Amino acid sequence: MSGTDARQRLPLATGRGIVTVLAVLPLVLAGFVIGYGVGSGDGRFGDAVREAWEGGDGAVDHRPLAASFTATGVAGRAPDAPAVLPVGYSDDLGIAVTHLQFAVDESTVRPAHTAELRLPVAVPPDSEGMTVEVASVHPVSCLCSLTAATAPPYGTVWDAVEVDAATTEIVFDVTGAINAPGRYGFAVTSPDRKAYLELEGAEYDAGPALRTVSEPDAPTGPLPPTAPGDPTTAPPTDPPSTDAPSAAPSDPPATTDPATDPAPASGDPASPAAPPATTSPATEPPTAEPPTTAPPTTAPTGPPADPFDPAASPSPSTDPSAVPGLPAAEPTEPLPESGQSEDQLSVCTTGDKLVPTCGALVGVAPAAHTSKVKEDELLAFEERVQHTQQIYHAYERGDDRLFPTDAQIALTRDPERPRTLFINWKPRMASWAEIAAGDPEVDAYLDRLAAHITANFDKPFFFTVHHEPENDVIQRAGSGMEPGDYADMFRYVVERLRANGVDNLVSVMNYMGYLKWVEKPWHDQLYPGDDVVDWIGLSGYGQSLHDDGRSDFGEIVDQTKGDTAWPGFYHWVAKEHPDKPMMLAEWGVFHEEEYPDHQTAVFQAARYQMAHYPRLKAIVYFETPADSNGGRNSEIHRDEGALEAFRALMRSPFFDVRLE
Repeated sequence: MSGTDARQRLPLATGRGIVTVLAVLPLVLAGFVIGYGVGSGDGRFGDAVREAWEGGDGAVDHRPLAASFTATGVAGRAPDAPAVLPVGYSDDLGIAVTHLQFAVDESTVRPAHTAELRLPVAVPPDSEGMTVEVASVHPVSCLCSLTAATAPPYGTVWDAVEVDAATTEIVFDVTGAINAPGRYGFAVTSPDRKAYLELEGAEYDAGPALRTVSEPDAPTGPLPPTAPGDPTTAPPTDPPSTDAPSAAPSDPPATTDPATDPAPASGDPASPAAPPATTSPATEPPTAEPPTTAPPTTAPTGPPADPFDPAASPSPSTDPSAVPGLPAAEPTEPLPESGQSEDQLSVCTTGDKLVPTCGALVGVAPAAHTSKVKEDELLAFEERVQHTQQIYHAYERGDDRLFPTDAQIALTRDPERPRTLFINWKPRMASWAEIAAGDPEVDAYLDRLAAHITANFDKPFFFTVHHEPENDVIQRAGSGMEPGDYADMFRYVVERLRANGVDNLVSVMNYMGYLKWVEKPWHDQLYPGDDVVDWIGLSGYGQSLHDDGRSDFGEIVDQTKGDTAWPGFYHWVAKEHPDKPMMLAEWGVFHEEEYPDHQTAVFQAARYQMAHYPRLKAIVYFETPADSNGGRNSEIHRDEGALEAFRALMRSPFFDVRLE
């Protein structure tokens, strides 16, 4: 289906994102430092200092001192001050990602606040719609080091919006990202592989802005009585509270590619804090005729002719006009007494529910459909690809053997190569409905399993029940294998294990990637519920879908089909489950005798197409010499070119994650 069809399914206002089509006064920017990141979860706003708004409504627009972009089709460094900031895919630039850097301190932001990233659009998409996302990223010390190949991996995705040809401004809710004084950075990207837009650069007074609206600290202690006879006298109050923010980030919630192989690109979620009881600046109507900003002599159209020529772009303005009632923070470093919080994105690590703070985990299901010792094959795979596989995907089919086994546990205890497990259990003792109803045999097994896990394995691990259930559905009343039966069974198993102490279980709902299943009217009935699903998984494979040998990584992650209503798995997750991290629970590329370079091409595409997908937090390769569907081979070492391409993929900064 077309990208337009997919994007139309993201609502214009969902509570997570707002697309504003306004004819109002331009924004004034202020307060930005070079370098950016996300404050640590235990950050505190320090002692009170003189607020920038001086008793106003608490709104401050922070102006960037650095706003640039990377592009996979260009090997050069990020430009210093481009006139426009491209997002999306174009033939000239490849995949373009806008990077923005800001700083906040106590003079501009208080603990109780909301935050919006406001981006005026210079050139809207020429298609009917385009999905745009914003994610936190790790700071770079200098734009001279920022390229598509070295760009910092994505952290939490805070918001997603849909834009179209009429959009003049994009507004993202990034409240959850700002939790302490310090430096903050954002990457603006799009999963749409055939869409492109341009934002206004920082040289315009109406360019990018981080708008914060702070709620004054509540007074503490008893209030003195009002002076008799003077009801208008305001009582003095104690100094503002220095309590931490009321909410900290929590766990989360394909194309025409360049003609030549571009340089590789490199790259959860928190619920935004409740907004204060003030009028949102995004919706407050102007009280006077809005001023206008002189447009550039020639409006930018299409990709910049030479985006990497700094001399072609004037420096950002340092003397913006103030909007009445909306102060501008001085573009200086944060005040020393504010104390910058530790940058939690300086090193990508796994957090709660094994979600990486930035980047993505890698893993493998080794030697599938063979009798080889899988643990030995995992080690052999790691030697071939020259990279630790942090996720070992193991399949358990019985009702007798308990897991994890001693051999599986041993793999997780290697201090030099930290790993976790992805246990994929397919029960055979009863139907889905019988398990959900409390089948005695299954209950007894689950209780033994829980006792085994609690006694022998305390590390967090991925777990799914009867993965890829679609082709086992029997859509007949009373079959015990209807879609709703699966959802009930999944819930029952996860809740029973957790009730018996298995609190280190990280659940994955693992769908099939074949499009014939998503068209079934019962597909949405399979989902067990947000409270028992931690990750959304997909099994997707690269093959010559159109008999041309050109299917790429984007088709695996976000495959669509003709003019059907299906938006693609990535778009579907962003719309239906925005707070869940996404995993390729299985992915593989089969050898094609007719197209011997096909496997190499997909691995090379994956290296830079990761820039499209900030929600993708793990990829687990399915390696087999003969799959169950015709004996297709997905081994990566049959061809030296394919092996080297996979090694290059593993070296991407996207996968530089430390498993905690």
